[in-house]
Amino acid sequence: MKMQSINNVHVKIKPIFHTFSFEIKLQMKKFLIFSVVTILLITLNSYLSYITIFSRTIPPSQAHFYESGNSTLILIIVLAISFFFGGVICSEFKNKTGMVILPLTNRFKLLIGKYFANLVFVIGIAAVYYLTMALFAYNFYGGPLIKNLVYSFGFTILCILTLGSIATFLSSIMPSQISVIVILIGYVIILEPILSFVIWGINSELEPLYSLSYIFNIINYVLYPNFSTLDRREFDGRWIYPSIEVALTFLSIYTVIFFIFGFLLFKRREF
Repeated sequence: MKMQSINNVHVKIKPIFHTFSFEIKLQMKKFLIFSVVTILLITLNSYLSYITIFSRTIPPSQAHFYESGNSTLILIIVLAISFFFGGVICSEFKNKTGMVILPLTNRFKLLIGKYFANLVFVIGIAAVYYLTMALFAYNFYGGPLIKNLVYSFGFTILCILTLGSIATFLSSIMPSQISVIVILIGYVIILEPILSFVIWGINSELEPLYSLSYIFNIINYVLYPNFSTLDRREFDGRWIYPSIEVALTFLSIYTVIFFIFGFLLFKRREF
């Protein structure tokens, strides 16, 4: 009876592993390209610029050093999410591959396999970023590396989960991967800062938990050893970053909600 239960579980999850392994093989070349580009960007921005541009001095601490490269990290994550998750659903419809695959599995297992495969790639790219930054930090400051770097990487993974779910949702309603890429990059990099500025002008007391950029600031500030005692608002009242509890809560909520909506729309979409 126990062996039968194990066999049933194996049969149910086997299509997920097949989808996962197929997606890994399909996207591996893209992952390698992103990893190389990530290392080159960090080397130019966070290493060569300090040793070749005399007017640019090395930050006073490791935490400041990691924070100085945050804009590069956010750009890399947004681009990686856009290119890896942008076609996770809409590509099945555009290329009509779902008509071949779905008789062998169901939509939920197909989505789970593709989602986690692309998630592994984007987290891997983030790991390349952190390892490269840690190497340069060790070169500039010596050891040991600050332990808060692990906390920052943990929140980076949560941010990747959130953006991955949003991209999956967009992929369920958009006709092509290009449209998902344009919308996601356009919103995070261009539209959201404008929207946050307008809302702050209307109500400066409202904590901008609707803003992904604001929540993502936790990646930076959790690096500081005195993080819990830092002022979370600037002198003019502008919010800087959320608390750990708030960041965990809202990142989890956004991840779950957008993934569920993405799956429900995928379930009802016709080939």
